[in-house]
Amino acid sequence: METCLLDLPNELIEIIILYIIGRPWKDDVRDFLSFTSTCQYLRRFAQDKRYWQIMALRRDPTCENSSETTQWFEHCKQVYCQRTIPGDELKERISRYNDNYFCRIEKVLIWPSKIRVYIDERGDESLGNIQDPTHSIITLVENNFPIYSRPIGIRTNHSKFSIADERSEYLGYLDFPYSISLSNIGKNLIFQYGTAECSFDLMKQEK
Repeated sequence: METCLLDLPNELIEIIILYIIGRPWKDDVRDFLSFTSTCQYLRRFAQDKRYWQIMALRRDPTCENSSETTQWFEHCKQVYCQRTIPGDELKERISRYNDNYFCRIEKVLIWPSKIRVYIDERGDESLGNIQDPTHSIITLVENNFPIYSRPIGIRTNHSKFSIADERSEYLGYLDFPYSISLSNIGKNLIFQYGTAECSFDLMKQEK
C-alpha cells in the first residue's frame, strides 16, 4: 500500500514537518532551502514504519494491533483522527432498571471506521445476573424512532473488560465497526446495551 502523507490529519502533518525541519543539517542554509533535500527526508520518513508505530503508540498506548502484518501508517492515521466524547457530554449516559441495577457510559471514542463505548454495568444479584454486554448494538436512527424498540444495529466485534463478573459488574469497553458519513447528519446515535431494551441516546450527528 502506497503511503500518502496528505491523507493524514493536519495535526500529524505538523508533527512530521517540525520533525523534518528540526533535523540536524549538514549545511543549514542550503539544506533548509533545498526542496529536493526536504522531499528526500519526507520520503524516507514515510517509508519507515517505525515512525508510524511510535506515533500510533504514543496516541493509543493500549493498541493491540501489533503483529508483523500491521499497517502502521493506516493505524496511525486512524488514531490521530480519533475523537473522544466524555460521558457528561452525551445526551444520555445512565440507564437504570432500579437503584440496584444500572449501566453507565464512561466515554465514547469515535474513529473513521470504529466506535468504542466504555461502560460500567452493575447489579446486586437481587434479580439474578446482569446482562451480557457482548449482545449490545449501536446504530443511527431518525429523531422520531421509539427509544424502547430494538432497531437493526451493528453488534460489537471486540471487547475488553478489567472487571468481568456476570453476577455483579462489567467494566471495560465494546468496539463496533461503524462508519459515520455525511448522509447520517441529523440522525441520532443509539447504543442499546445487552439484549433487553436498555437504550442510550448518545448524540445527534451534526456537521
